[in-house]
Amino acid sequence: MPFLALLAVLLGAAVCLQSTVNGQLAGRIGLPLTLAINSGVVFAGALVWYAIARWSGNTPTERLPAPWFLFTGGLFGLVIISCAAVAYPRLGAGTTTTLAVGTQVVVALVLDQLGATGRHVPLTPSRLLGVALVALGVWLSVSPPRAS
Repeated sequence: MPFLALLAVLLGAAVCLQSTVNGQLAGRIGLPLTLAINSGVVFAGALVWYAIARWSGNTPTERLPAPWFLFTGGLFGLVIISCAAVAYPRLGAGTTTTLAVGTQVVVALVLDQLGATGRHVPLTPSRLLGVALVALGVWLSVSPPRAS
């Protein structure tokens, strides 16, 4: 579990850093070229992962059929990169990340409740309280400062 928690922390840092540099790059060379460069890097990295998996024998010998919607991950990646590159320079890293993480918590709880990730995690009063606290945190983070 500690390794998986470390991966989640790395994910959070990478999303924030990626969004920051992509927003800056998009402002200098344009969003389409930024997306093309990112896609190329991801594609090259994916080919390396695939080659390592094939070489080590860690690929399935039989491919199972998959419904069409399981192939939408790349589209979601495009949405993530595009939205972040546009929102980060305009809203700031804190506001954009706060809104994104708040949304992620709500969507994640719905997915858990539905068992969409392969594991059903019921919605409990403590999880609802957690969402309420996250919502309060989002509101506190994005609301404009009051004049004193």
